[in-house]
Amino acid sequence: MKKLTLLIVLLIATTLSFAQQLPQIAVVTDGPIVNSPAVHGTITVTDAEGHAITMHAGFKIRGTSSQQYDKKSYRVELWADATGTEMADTTFLGMRSDDDWNLEALWAQPLRLRDKVANELWMEMYQLPYLENEPEALAGVRMEYAELTLNGEYQGLYALSERIDRKQLALRKYNGNLRGVLYKGNGPGAPTFEELPPFDNSLDEWGNYEWVYPNEADTAIDWEHLYGFTNFVMNASDIVFYSQYTTQFDKDNAIRYYLFINALQAMDNMGRNLFLARYKKSGPYFYVPWDLDAVWGLDTEGHRTWEAEGLMSNGFYDRLTSDCYAGGFVEAAQLCYTALRQDLLTTDHIMALVQKEYDYLQATGAYEREHEAWPDFTVDPTQLDYLRWWLDARFAYLDRELFAPCGTWSVPEVPEPGQIQVPEPVEGPTLSVYPNPTHTQLTLSFTAPVAALVQLYDRTGRLVRTATLNGTTLTLSVEGLPQGLYTLVAHSEGERWRSGVVVR
Repeated sequence: MKKLTLLIVLLIATTLSFAQQLPQIAVVTDGPIVNSPAVHGTITVTDAEGHAITMHAGFKIRGTSSQQYDKKSYRVELWADATGTEMADTTFLGMRSDDDWNLEALWAQPLRLRDKVANELWMEMYQLPYLENEPEALAGVRMEYAELTLNGEYQGLYALSERIDRKQLALRKYNGNLRGVLYKGNGPGAPTFEELPPFDNSLDEWGNYEWVYPNEADTAIDWEHLYGFTNFVMNASDIVFYSQYTTQFDKDNAIRYYLFINALQAMDNMGRNLFLARYKKSGPYFYVPWDLDAVWGLDTEGHRTWEAEGLMSNGFYDRLTSDCYAGGFVEAAQLCYTALRQDLLTTDHIMALVQKEYDYLQATGAYEREHEAWPDFTVDPTQLDYLRWWLDARFAYLDRELFAPCGTWSVPEVPEPGQIQVPEPVEGPTLSVYPNPTHTQLTLSFTAPVAALVQLYDRTGRLVRTATLNGTTLTLSVEGLPQGLYTLVAHSEGERWRSGVVVR
């Protein structure tokens, strides 16, 4: 594919009339970049104000399925000199100081922004529980846009990204004994709690897990603890599992990761494209997401699915979503979801994050130059309309499904390739309930007039309030009700709307 030369890019940059300037990355290598080994070169990162940093580096192609694309993603290891015998930490574009970076091609993302926005949303939703001890720790990665020129040829828009590793999560360092540990899930098997193969501590892979940290020496590898946790999830009796799982896995992380993945309907992040970590030897495990591109109604190739129903799960969550005890996973997840639906998990909030990136890439001319470099790419503003439609449909589904009777949350069947049906979007009245939480009254607001029977149930299933609605709005009193979680249901001629309600 024909590329723009650096000269043409500079000419375009000088003739476009926009106020903002994207950071620039120039890579020069001693030879072609391959999967392995890393090829030596230099990287120069120039920020929007013109401040430049140049480093020796080793470059590899990264990604598995993404390697088939014409536009490649790269892993960048910063070196102290041309030999690569020592690594060198440097900070780029306001992110962490480190020696290991990714250059993401964003190829299967129609607007080149979903992975970046999804990571930002995750870090809004979740903070690591040990931040008081490790204030620099981050629960995900930051990404910054830049334009890449490789050996004088313009490669288009990229995202320079931090990596999930011990330093990012501030895990306890290995000191001769295992303390903080980090594994990467690479597919079905042990990561999805479907298989429990024997392990061999001489190998850095087990059951589709990859050993990531500690990496000081092969003698540090010990799969026994992870094997024990996987065995516990797969084979412990219900009474043992439900009474003990919070000692082995951080409950808040389990809840928020589940809600996050399902708010995105992330198709590929319940067995692969996730990290499993432990801060210290006696600490619980927690999840960290990775490669969030097949999300929000797009498949792994960036095509629209028109599918907004079905819950993402694995063997661990299959058990957790049957934890119907008071204060258990289901009740806690419903409370957390209800709170998140007031701010972070809303169509308006997510669309605001998306619009900010979209406007930035438009204003800097990045979309236009991406098209010049890769003619198959054309910015499609209807992607914004599709995303808004999909978010409305997804949250309407989750508002119903996550308040269905405990133990009945669905796990979708995965269609065979080529068997995905593409329904037309269905439009109808949508329901908003506010304020929520509340202690006096609720307002129900529909986007179109309806005639509906409205019922409010407590967590035992007892009907505590009922009313009728003819129109678009209704005020329902909750005064005198005990504090707790309630389920609101509205019925109208075969249609039903459901919403969780918290009374304080």
